Amino acid sequence: MPVSRMKVKQQVDYVCRGPDGKIKWEHHTEKNTITELYDVLVADRLSGGSDTLITHAHCGTGTGQGSSDTNLATPCAENRTAIDSMTQGSAAADNDIVIVITFPAGVCTASIEEAGLFTSITYTDANMMAYDDSISKTKAAADSLELTWTLVHGAS
Repeated sequence: MPVSRMKVKQQVDYVCRGPDGKIKWEHHTEKNTITELYDVLVADRLSGGSDTLITHAHCGTGTGQGSSDTNLATPCAENRTAIDSMTQGSAAADNDIVIVITFPAGVCTASIEEAGLFTSITYTDANMMAYDDSISKTKAAADSLELTWTLVHGAS
């Protein structure tokens, strides 16, 4: 029986910096949730469709979302943050999509318990593509938080 190589995995690297630019804390996770909406997005785009790509990320204070969920459990109050960059990996990692997002000082100031990738700015829109609730760290008002979210398609 043939073995499928098409699996979508993800990892998220969090780096929080204080106002002096020094790293206050880091968190790395490899077990996250790819949502059903992401599966639909990939199928749509590969078949020539025009569904909106991932453009924003957001953090929240809740936990427990699954693949059928479309938003964070408890999003922070402000609008979502636009991604800084989205690039394709290279060489042996050419099946990776690397997304970088920076939450500046004053944005998503809370005890961060969850994060997600989205296709719009408005936090009330139900369009979550990927989800992580493995973190439990505090982002103070003067801190910035950078996420590097890697979506791996197939074997890498």
